Amino acid sequence: MKKILEHVLRKEMKKKNRMLSRIFRKETLPVMLSLVLMTGSTTSAAAAAEEAYDPIPDYIHLPVVEENSQTPSGLCTTWSCVYFGSYPFAEVADEAWDAVDDYALQEGDLIRDDDLFARLEAAEWDNDTAVLDGNEYIRVGRDSAPAGGEIREQHYKWAEDRPWHYFQIQPIRWRVLDIQEDKALLVCDRMPDSVPFHTADEAVTWSESILRSWLNGLGAEMNKQQTDFAGSGFIDRAFTAEERDAIVPVVCENLSNQDYGTDSGPDTEDSLFILSNAEVFEGSDAGRYGFHPGRDYDDPAKRFTSTLYAKSMGAWWSPVDAYKGNSFWFMRTSGYTPQSVTYICDFGYIYSKGTLVTCDDAGVVPAMWIDLEEADLLDAGERKSTDIMHFAETLEEAFPIPEIDDPVVTADETMPGGMNTVWNAVTFGHYPQTEIVMEAPAESLSGMEGDIEADPELFQRLQAALAETSGTSEEAGGLVLLDDMQYLCLDGRWFRCDPITWRVLEVSDGTALLLSDRSLDSVPYHAEYRDVFWEDCDLRGWLNGSVSFDEDTAYGGRSFLEMAFTEQERQAIIVSDVPNASNYYFDTACGSGTQDRVFILSEEEVFCSEKAERYGFRPSDAIPDPGRRMTPTAYALARGVWTSESDETAGIGFWLLRTNGYTQDNVVYVGEKGYLYNRGIPVTCMDAGIVPALRVRLGAAPITCVQDIGDTERISVSFE
Repeated sequence: MKKILEHVLRKEMKKKNRMLSRIFRKETLPVMLSLVLMTGSTTSAAAAAEEAYDPIPDYIHLPVVEENSQTPSGLCTTWSCVYFGSYPFAEVADEAWDAVDDYALQEGDLIRDDDLFARLEAAEWDNDTAVLDGNEYIRVGRDSAPAGGEIREQHYKWAEDRPWHYFQIQPIRWRVLDIQEDKALLVCDRMPDSVPFHTADEAVTWSESILRSWLNGLGAEMNKQQTDFAGSGFIDRAFTAEERDAIVPVVCENLSNQDYGTDSGPDTEDSLFILSNAEVFEGSDAGRYGFHPGRDYDDPAKRFTSTLYAKSMGAWWSPVDAYKGNSFWFMRTSGYTPQSVTYICDFGYIYSKGTLVTCDDAGVVPAMWIDLEEADLLDAGERKSTDIMHFAETLEEAFPIPEIDDPVVTADETMPGGMNTVWNAVTFGHYPQTEIVMEAPAESLSGMEGDIEADPELFQRLQAALAETSGTSEEAGGLVLLDDMQYLCLDGRWFRCDPITWRVLEVSDGTALLLSDRSLDSVPYHAEYRDVFWEDCDLRGWLNGSVSFDEDTAYGGRSFLEMAFTEQERQAIIVSDVPNASNYYFDTACGSGTQDRVFILSEEEVFCSEKAERYGFRPSDAIPDPGRRMTPTAYALARGVWTSESDETAGIGFWLLRTNGYTQDNVVYVGEKGYLYNRGIPVTCMDAGIVPALRVRLGAAPITCVQDIGDTERISVSFE
């Protein structure tokens, strides 16, 4: 009540100040000029002008960006917020309502009130609108739901026996991104609705899209599908006539997609719009608006949640622990084709390749410029970018930063190429590696010492534990937690999830580039034998958890990212720019660069560049580089990795790179002796090793230093 009274008083004072300001400008300016001429000073005039009227309320400010070690970008933004306009927001429901997972609800999203729900059921509705106790409500029928209310995971569930859903109209909260003289740029604090960018699978840019017409209430002639939104758009539903007068139409610059060169259409003049790639990550304004001015990080400042009404209109929400309840949202920049549009996902990362313009479950984040002299605003406090983060308790304190450095390369005539490399090594994450058996094998495979442990008691306990939870020990992929250690059952064999040992390839700007010291698994580069680039291959999807696989496929039912790292550890893994240069020998194109948490190395990163040399590899494929030799774990062997039986290279396998071979249905690999095979092997190869790489932010998760790794440990034969 106090805030409302303050707001009313402020509103009256603003009107008085506007009147005084106009009087000052029109009637007293000559007097003030005379005063300046007589006194030779502008101080008194300036002070009078400032005191007469300042259109910027004292509760709004430009975004404040500060360092914060708990965020992936190392930054935290604080925005001032205002209330302006109103829209359906919270749903009124009875005790039987279960349309949305509890974790996806924000405070205030749901008004669970049986009595109010019953009154709304019995109310008199005028054009699906009703007023009770001074509050305005709308009702929405199942026929308004996208796809007819089809049941989908992480989507609003429309019950067949519930014909109407009721939503309360509430003030819209906006973040202040910029202030220019007496105008402010606002962006919605949450996604108020979910509307496709376009309703037909066709080439379309922002200027002729359905979304632009819907936001601005434009007529049928303004979009390619000839849909009329005049009088029924977001601008009409969310704002009164007086509020619409305070919205300033501006020219929206629509630059081409910088990654793919796709035209984003002509510049437009809009009252309401959505942000562009340039305004969020690749232009000079992004940093001023409070976003991380790049795409190297999962930026919390770019993460948004959808309102419950937006979810009822189709908005998807994330089930991932670190981003639970977050939705993804459109940019107005075209994607890799004219039929696609870029978007920002649940963890705040931008996908320039985009999604289809017909995607029906993205959220909409409107933006607009307002005239601060005309707008009737109400203070809505502040919003911090860290507010949307889900911190584990242990993240409240920073972790010790390990003492690690770049590889050290020294001259050594006894080694191939006359060089010896020593890498610092760390453990980070866990993965199935050591096999637990009833009896030790009669003969230990070379390179497998320590990878097999005979422990009949533990083996039997694991069998019993699995039988209790899932019924049979043969159930592939069964996970068991025993004595605070996780074990995986694969076809009746047990593997302990041990810490993963990584070589440190590079330390830079508080981050470290890590490469697994062994082949951890064996999956094909792609399931189908065809031309395929890294950007579209199944291996990339499996490593990063961006594609779902069935349990009975070569990839199993769990991604590497999911299996290997906790939520806390995943937050510390940086989304890296992953370039894909053409094949060094055959000049085979290898597709576009990507942005990945987890990847495999490329040809240029292990032999034909200054970068490879920095990472500690021999800058030639004519040398049997011991640093390029990889032994598989016991689990990787069980998954199918081939290993050499030669005395020279016993127990060593071969591993894939992300560079295409002499054709695009092949990929380059590193053989057991450490040579590169640039011609490649078919993308469907089932027995190559997978050696993941990633970049991690130091201090954001527990990383433990272990014994250094050197080339000399990999030499088992004479190279003369």
